[in-house]
Amino acid sequence: MSEKSTPINLKEKILAVLKLNDHTYTELAEHLGIAEQELDRQFADNSLEVRTLELISKTLRIPLYSLFRDTNYEFNYDKEPYYNVDIWGKDGVQLRTILKKDAKGNVSDKELEKLKKELQEKEKTIQVSEIKQKK
Repeated sequence: MSEKSTPINLKEKILAVLKLNDHTYTELAEHLGIAEQELDRQFADNSLEVRTLELISKTLRIPLYSLFRDTNYEFNYDKEPYYNVDIWGKDGVQLRTILKKDAKGNVSDKELEKLKKELQEKEKTIQVSEIKQKK
């Protein structure tokens, strides 16, 4: 017997991500070029267009498909290594970084190298952004 999935409330999910990033619903509506009341109406009657949803996902920097995940979704790091944002996990909005450990609880050198590489890539992105801001 399959479990009944919970209804998806896109607006609640989007509000949670906005809060995490210190942005407001009003700012999102302005960025989309839609009046806040119109955006409310579209959420209420489920009439958001795919391109609007795509723009929201790009604005929030989350994958579009994550908006439609059931709250019981289990993330597979081996199949989806580039998306490490768990916006619907049991603990709410958070970044997920899980390091694989051996039986003794030690993190392997391979996992540490992988994490170091991710950090280097993020540092490069920050440096590029800082340079662009100075121009």
